[in-house]
Amino acid sequence: MALSTEELSTVKPDYTVDGIGEVCPHTLNIALKALKKAKPGEIVMEVTDHSIATKTIPAAVKMNKIAEVLGIVSENGEYKIYLKKL
Repeated sequence: MALSTEELSTVKPDYTVDGIGEVCPHTLNIALKALKKAKPGEIVMEVTDHSIATKTIPAAVKMNKIAEVLGIVSENGEYKIYLKKL
């Protein structure tokens, strides 16, 4: 269920994690650690400046059925990846 940028702007994450300055696989590990703490239905948002993370994180959480990708917002060279724990 991908949400629009406008819809994502109203989402209040339960967990916000900072991946700025990190590269794969660490950006994925940051997201997975937060998702491990989250309860089903809770939202994890990772902020990163590593564009490849916008592909690897969604692919990994989908493949392992850990979370639903709500969407990705890109602004000013940073990406906010919204994940809903399954």
